[in-house]
Amino acid sequence: MIHYGLKENEIPELRKKFGENSLPIKEDFSWFFILLSQFKSPLVYILVLVGLVSFVFKEYTDFLLIEIVIVINVLMGFFQEYNSQKTLIALRKILKPKTIVIRNGERKEIESKKLVPGDLVVLGGGDKVPADGQLIEGANLLVNEAILTGEEEAVEKSSKDDNGSLFMGTAVIWGSGVMEVQKIGSQTEIGKIGKSVTEIKERKTPIQINLEKFSKSLAFIIVGVCAAIFLLGLLQKEDNWEMLRTAVVLSVAAIPEGLPIAITVILALGMRRILKRNGLVKKLLSIETLGSTSVICVDKTATLTEGKMQVIKAEFTDQRKALLALALANNQRTNLEIALWNYVKEKEEFDPQETSNLYHKVHDEPFDSEKKYALTINNVEGRNIAFILGAPEIILSFCNISGEEKNSIFIKIDEWANQGLRILGIIRKEEGDLKEKNNYSWLGLVGIDDPIREGVREMILKVRQAGIDLKIVTGDYRKTAEKIAKNLGFEIKPENVLEGKELEVISEAELQKRINDIVLFTRVLPHQKLKIVKALQEKGEIVAMTGDGINDTLALKKADIGVVVGSGTEVAKEIGDLILLDNNFKTIVAAIEEGRLIFLNIKKVVGYVLSNSFAEIILIFGSMLLNFPTPLTVVQILWIHLICDGPPDILLGFEPKEKGMMREKPKDIKREKILSASMKFTIGVVSLTTGLLTLFLFWYFRNKTGDLTLARTVAFATIAIVSLVYIFSFKNLDKSIIKTENFFKNKYLFLGVIYGYLLIFAAIYLPALNRILGTSPLKPVYWLWIFGVALFVTLLVELIKIFKNKSLNK
Repeated sequence: MIHYGLKENEIPELRKKFGENSLPIKEDFSWFFILLSQFKSPLVYILVLVGLVSFVFKEYTDFLLIEIVIVINVLMGFFQEYNSQKTLIALRKILKPKTIVIRNGERKEIESKKLVPGDLVVLGGGDKVPADGQLIEGANLLVNEAILTGEEEAVEKSSKDDNGSLFMGTAVIWGSGVMEVQKIGSQTEIGKIGKSVTEIKERKTPIQINLEKFSKSLAFIIVGVCAAIFLLGLLQKEDNWEMLRTAVVLSVAAIPEGLPIAITVILALGMRRILKRNGLVKKLLSIETLGSTSVICVDKTATLTEGKMQVIKAEFTDQRKALLALALANNQRTNLEIALWNYVKEKEEFDPQETSNLYHKVHDEPFDSEKKYALTINNVEGRNIAFILGAPEIILSFCNISGEEKNSIFIKIDEWANQGLRILGIIRKEEGDLKEKNNYSWLGLVGIDDPIREGVREMILKVRQAGIDLKIVTGDYRKTAEKIAKNLGFEIKPENVLEGKELEVISEAELQKRINDIVLFTRVLPHQKLKIVKALQEKGEIVAMTGDGINDTLALKKADIGVVVGSGTEVAKEIGDLILLDNNFKTIVAAIEEGRLIFLNIKKVVGYVLSNSFAEIILIFGSMLLNFPTPLTVVQILWIHLICDGPPDILLGFEPKEKGMMREKPKDIKREKILSASMKFTIGVVSLTTGLLTLFLFWYFRNKTGDLTLARTVAFATIAIVSLVYIFSFKNLDKSIIKTENFFKNKYLFLGVIYGYLLIFAAIYLPALNRILGTSPLKPVYWLWIFGVALFVTLLVELIKIFKNKSLNK
């Protein structure tokens, strides 16, 4: 059937009349609700209560400072969370669904939102129906309409009866056809009920869940210690109200309530970095898993190879009929089909478009990766002819030819396969039941070249150095796949290869025993990918599986990371976790690298934040035990809270990647603890040392000068300064500061540290803040003591790294 579709000059007027083919986007967040949520924090509740009591007791200076702290905390939390959510929403909008239309008699790919009523849309397996319309060509089209009806069972659609209505958002499971668009956008059925076609529900990641649990447990401990401080103060007959305020505010400052937001920011920024490297991660949940990937199962086509296919060899028994088959059994949807189309187009005596329009299609069975062939029956010059294109060793069984002829063809297939060519067989049938797969005649072979991508060999080496196993899972002929694997640097022995026919019958237990040795899976059917994923996961592997078609969706869903090439079907993209916008294997490696960096930076931030949490508690608890005056006032604790729980926490998560990061074995985030034994020890040493040395300075300067305000100022400056110095030790958790690569690359961290110093010096040297905070200017000599403590604590962190590395080496 000849289809011309709309003319391009008709489109602007139709678009002006009907608008864009898109549904109103339902934002998952609102700036107002994010701002409101900041006031739901326990921190804010407690500060408001303390502020109100201060106001009642006419301590207006304290009240004012508490209100300022509340505003700053709310604004910092708001901007961090708002920007993270904005990043997530922006990333989701990058994927622009596309569809194939017929306009001016030619097929072209456009964004689905540019469709107008009257457009002719070409549909195939794995497509999302982009608008409401009527099927005008095609039969046996299976469509999943669960998004509208809730029924998972596919519905058969046909152009030959009344059951040809198609609806936006439904998924084509099998078959092909042409639909005429009737309604677009909000006029569609799904638009009327206001349902989102691509609804992504963001769940909390394992790290976020674990940290929230840890923070709650830590909060109980800190509150318990602060309650003990309050009771101790009462026993020592301190001012009851002052001790209560100190204990409450101290607990607020010590609880790392901003940590979950910091982790969300780091994850969102990681997603943005992966995007810059041509990978789109759809969910926060996936980004943690990326860094712990231990096995990548990759299809060579378009990821390891360029996907720029070209026919370089052909051998036909009847050239005219072979070219006719290549034109008629061709929907121009895949790179392979386009390569075959272009090959036919180069023949002067043959126009594939004219031929396709001329000979009416009677029956069509599109290519199916399970069957590995496509069948078309067309009326050619008054008689029906069936053509089949597909895997030669499969369709040869449909032919009525001698064993000698078959052997000759197999010799040719092996010869071409040894050159790394992808091979396609062509057969025809003109008599009898054309749908029956028997009594076909052999028409010949086509050899297609798909060059290996530049730089892939280096990427494979990088993956192996990272302790990640790579398995090639392909539907290609065994010898073709072996040749390409060898060209990629793999050493292939018979025990390293498993063919689909053997994979089909092998038991899961046997597959698990052998799977470590298998490098290459050939002639794999889509449902067998699921078997491979299960076998690897049973052995404790974190699996990334690539796919592009609707038949791959089960394996993509089962895998820890479903990787979909950018040219894959819309259904596959919906299921997948990582989408390769450039179809390149290099992008998978880049995403894994970024995943590792994110996990590493989260560990740094958690370790640093918790190291800041306990020093003040130790300082005040120690002073209570020794019957000293309180070394820090409530307002001083709150000011320190602005420094220690401010930008440095977040900005430490901006650290760039370190050399050797991709030479370590993958860590399983399900088992790997963020707080290792060495990190817990570091946190304990830093907090205890900072608290005790600060207590010593407080005692020393109070005894020496008799000036309580001066002693408190020294304690205040010491607690605040120490964390801004040892933060540089947390830039690398394994190497010393002097050996840390890219030391100056994280410029944002230096800005965060400068912010901290400005707050400290303002609190000590501005007369107005002296009155509010109860501080006094310090002579230069006092700073020698303060920075001496900071450097000593930093030295301890460095010594812990040295001892940790020595024990690991042993």
